Amino acid sequence: MTDEPILVVEQLDGGLERLTLNRPGRLNALNHPLAEALLAHFESRRRDEATRVILLRGAGRAFCSGADLKAGGQPDALRDGPKGDWVLRDLMKAMRACPQPVICLVRGPAAGGGLALALASDIIVASETAAFHSAFINVGLSGAELGASWKLQRMIGVSRAREMLYTGRPMNAADALSLGLVSAVTPDAELDAYGLALAADMLRAQPDALRLSKRSFDATLDAVSLDAALEIEERAQMLMIARRGVA
Repeated sequence: MTDEPILVVEQLDGGLERLTLNRPGRLNALNHPLAEALLAHFESRRRDEATRVILLRGAGRAFCSGADLKAGGQPDALRDGPKGDWVLRDLMKAMRACPQPVICLVRGPAAGGGLALALASDIIVASETAAFHSAFINVGLSGAELGASWKLQRMIGVSRAREMLYTGRPMNAADALSLGLVSAVTPDAELDAYGLALAADMLRAQPDALRLSKRSFDATLDAVSLDAALEIEERAQMLMIARRGVA
C-alpha cells in the first residue's frame, strides 16, 4: 500500500491542468477508487472557468491497462459489472460534458477501459511504444464497451474498427497515426513536451472559444445533416462575436 494519490492533479500556468493516473506498478489499471476519483474530478470541471485545457496521462511505462482484474474480491476492486458500468459509463459522459478540451498522452498500452478513456478525450497523442487494445473480447466479453464501438467506427472506419473489436488485436502507434486514431506520434521521451506545446497553442484562444468549440464539435458529430451542423456552428460563432463586441 502507498500513501501517494492514485490521481495526481497539477495546476500549470495559463489554465492548463495535468492529470496523471498514478498506479504505475499496476500499469495504471482502473480500480474502483481510481475510477471514482476520475469521475468526481471531471464532474467538478463542469462549472470551472479557471481550468481551460486538461492533459491526461499515465505514470510510468503505460497509459492505462484497463480494469484491474487482479483486484477481484478486494475492497478496491472495480464494482462495475453485471449490474451495469455505472461509474465508468458516467466517467465517459463526464469527460465529454466537461467544457475543457482533453488531450490524452498515450505511452505504452491503452487497453480496455484505458482505450475508452483515450477515446473519450478530444485529442490523442501517442509515443512510439503506444499500443491500443480493445481487449474486451479477449477476456470473454462483448467486443465493445464504454462507447468504444461508437467512437472507433467514426474515427477509423467500419471495417478496421470492427476488425479491431472482433479480434482484440492491438494497434500500434504507426497504424493509429495512419488511420487517424491519433494526431501525432513522438519518441517516448518527447511525449510530455509535445503535449505541453500542443496545450500552449490551444491556450492562445479566447477561453469561451475553446468551450464553445468543444460543444460545437460534439454536437456536429451527432448532427444528422449538414444543415443542422451549420446551425449549431453559427449559434456558437454568434455568441463569440457578441462577447467580443464585434458588429
